[in-house]
Amino acid sequence: MLQPDPKREAVRARHLASAAQLKRQRKAAGASLVGMAVGAAVASQFPMAFSQGMLIGALLTYFPTQLWLDRRARGAEAAIRGEGHAQS
Repeated sequence: MLQPDPKREAVRARHLASAAQLKRQRKAAGASLVGMAVGAAVASQFPMAFSQGMLIGALLTYFPTQLWLDRRARGAEAAIRGEGHAQS
């Protein structure tokens, strides 16, 4: 049976961090799909192309969602390490 060693633990930690980052990106992408739908609906009310509305809606939702999820993850990591209170 393999014994845990620092190298294996470091690799495991990197894989877990990568998986958590991908999970946050998937959530942000889901939010941007909602933004695309809203942007497309709003585009019909203004003199702009349908695709412009989708693009603007996606941008206005993806980046703030990604920043919020990353900030939340950093707060949770700090709380786990005992460095302070987690920000919600």
